[in-house]
Amino acid sequence: MKKFNQMESNLIVDSLNYYVANLEAEIKAMEEDGKTKGYSPIWAPGFYTMFANELIDKIQKDMTKKDKWK
Repeated sequence: MKKFNQMESNLIVDSLNYYVANLEAEIKAMEEDGKTKGYSPIWAPGFYTMFANELIDKIQKDMTKKDKWK
C-alpha cells in the first residue's frame, strides 16, 4: 500500500475538519429550527466529530509516511 506524504495527509485532514464543521453546524441549525420535532435524529451533535477524530488518527498514524529526519 502506498502511503500519503505529509502534504497529502494535511490536505485530507484539513478537508475532513472543514466538512465535519459544516455537518455539525447543519445538525445544530436543524435542532434550533425545530426540524427534529417528533423524532430523534440518527446523528446527534458530536457524532461526526467523534468519527472524524478516529479517521484522522488512522490517517496520521497508519497511512502517512513517517518523517525520516525526526
